[in-house]
Amino acid sequence: MPPTSDPPQGPPPLTAPPAALVVDGRHQLGSFDAPVPVLNLGDVVRSRGWRGHLARVARDLRTKEWEAFQLGDDEWFVLGAVYDAKVVGIVMVIAVHQRSGRILRWIDKVPSNRVSVARGLEGTASVGRSRSGRLAITNAVGSGRVHVDGHHGGGSGLPPLRLSGTGDCSVPAARHLAVCHPFDDDHVLYTNKCLMPFVGELWIGSERVGFDADRSFLILDDHHGEYPSPQVYDWVTGAGRRDDGSLAGFNLTHNQVRDPDVHNENVVWVDGTLLRLPAVTFARPGGVLAPWHITDTAGTVDVTFTPTVDSTLHVGPRHALAEYHAPYGRFAGTIRADGRTVRVDGLFGMGERKRIRI
Repeated sequence: MPPTSDPPQGPPPLTAPPAALVVDGRHQLGSFDAPVPVLNLGDVVRSRGWRGHLARVARDLRTKEWEAFQLGDDEWFVLGAVYDAKVVGIVMVIAVHQRSGRILRWIDKVPSNRVSVARGLEGTASVGRSRSGRLAITNAVGSGRVHVDGHHGGGSGLPPLRLSGTGDCSVPAARHLAVCHPFDDDHVLYTNKCLMPFVGELWIGSERVGFDADRSFLILDDHHGEYPSPQVYDWVTGAGRRDDGSLAGFNLTHNQVRDPDVHNENVVWVDGTLLRLPAVTFARPGGVLAPWHITDTAGTVDVTFTPTVDSTLHVGPRHALAEYHAPYGRFAGTIRADGRTVRVDGLFGMGERKRIRI
């Protein structure tokens, strides 16, 4: 009789974060229940002098960094990001009206020196500037606050934009998942995800959209990855308020990290708790704009994402430099964790299929 193996048990429990991402020249791998205070990625380089300087510059150029958010309520879904790809910077706010499918995209590509992504979430800010506008994400996690503030002048048929509001990431309102996971022996992904209540307002021209405390949410996505080339991953996220007013949301990713049964950022938030999930896979039998199926081998995750609004960004002939699909749509299915079953039917969110060589 052939030997049997136990099914994957999922990732290990969260631990307290280390004082810094690199200590004594070594990455502090793990999954943590709060952000790592000091994101000193370059300190893994021990060489001194000009050799050390060149090595740090090379590593920095390889590191893709962004601080992003997804916020909304039962009517609107908004994506914002300050993104430093090192060869280019991107400052964006995208607003999607869920029922009608109306999408507005305030996206500016700028020189990399026009964006600054925070390394650490206490007393810092990620800021992107263009000729048309500015987006800032101000971090005060120790005080339980993340503030977003942006404006854009519009143009070419696009109305002006103003966005301002504050997320409450204090305990027990929110729970963080921060991870430092290996791509290989020398390169890592650090990211922090957190679902939290949000209060603010969005102005689209003269149209005001109010985000109230009892209806709205914000997901913070702080991200620093020393990705291999090409950079490849699949990702979905969604969130919303349940009938009882509580927040529910999830983050599901299949990326290039080593040993995803141990190292993954898959999580579901519900009732003020955070539940870890096993490694998942993505299937799109009908293509990017047909339903996506996200599952795991043990039946813990069984989620379908049905795109309703298309959004893409491709670079190069035949998408050779960047192929990026980021549709918006609705979710259905279940996530089971820690003896609980969380239904995600009707939640709105987004997905990404990314393959980038630049």
